[in-house]
Amino acid sequence: MTSSAIPLSVLRPAQQALVPCTECGRCCTYVGVGINAPTTARLATDVLWYLYHDSVSVYADDDGEWSVLFETRCRNLRDDLRCEIYAERPHICRSFDNRSCEVNAPSERSLTFREPAEFLAWLEAKRPRLHAKLARGFVPGAARARRGRRGRAVARKPRV
Repeated sequence: MTSSAIPLSVLRPAQQALVPCTECGRCCTYVGVGINAPTTARLATDVLWYLYHDSVSVYADDDGEWSVLFETRCRNLRDDLRCEIYAERPHICRSFDNRSCEVNAPSERSLTFREPAEFLAWLEAKRPRLHAKLARGFVPGAARARRGRRGRAVARKPRV
């Protein structure tokens, strides 16, 4: 007797209730500006420069779009997480939708870097050739070595 696969219906978990904007307000606590993906040493060092600053992170979404995020609360966001100028809010605010925001629709493929070391580790794992270029002169504290006469690495002596 041969067995054949029997298609079974897939049960999906009950739709979780969306977090209302008035319980979160996350989108009103930062400013995001699009940047170029770090495909060259120059663009990768730009990402490092952003990450050297306090309250700044870099984000890449599912579509490969990169942004620098500046953590700063909108001056119109009240303590109750409601917008003080809601009826007259800018167009960009009107485009936010809690059905597709990072809180209610998180992505498993997005990337967030808050520290230079996180970005460098990602580069080393995902783009090793680019990481190697950066390590040769654009990463503070990286082991920089000179080749000695016999081809061995020699640590550079600090100047006094």
